[in-house]
Amino acid sequence: MTMTDQQPDASRSAPLSRPNLKQFAHLSLPCRNLEEGKRFYVEVLGGKAVTEMPDYVAVELAGIRIGLGTVGCSFIKPRAEYPHMAFYLDAKEMLQTRRWLAACRVPVTRLWTRTGVEGLCFFRDPSANLIELFCKSGLSDADEFPRGDANSGDATDIESLYYDDWSVPAP
Repeated sequence: MTMTDQQPDASRSAPLSRPNLKQFAHLSLPCRNLEEGKRFYVEVLGGKAVTEMPDYVAVELAGIRIGLGTVGCSFIKPRAEYPHMAFYLDAKEMLQTRRWLAACRVPVTRLWTRTGVEGLCFFRDPSANLIELFCKSGLSDADEFPRGDANSGDATDIESLYYDDWSVPAP
């Protein structure tokens, strides 16, 4: 049976067109330990757990739903920049977030740039999912940041970001 065979008769006769996706649903990521993943996305990144099941937790963060699962998962390969998720920050937020992650003992790459205007850095969640922080402009000395991409190692070393221990600092 083909996909067309499964569609109602009316949709078979409709002209083909690109989908008009209305809203982002969620991003699902592999997770080595569900309780640890939930703690990281809530306590370190400031999300809110909205769904919890034995093998899955969904966290709302920055207006999106991030699903963390422990069953049927595959993990990112070494030296791979993709897949990753990215968050925009202004210059002040970028510097504050880098200080916060350091206080949580989460390794973060140095700031780097592709064009000399923006500033980027990477870190990983405890399950090694890659996360990018991206500041479009406003970081002082961005034109002097190392240039390149995450895969070359010239600008940043994403392989240095693996860790096992982290903590949330006491208030």
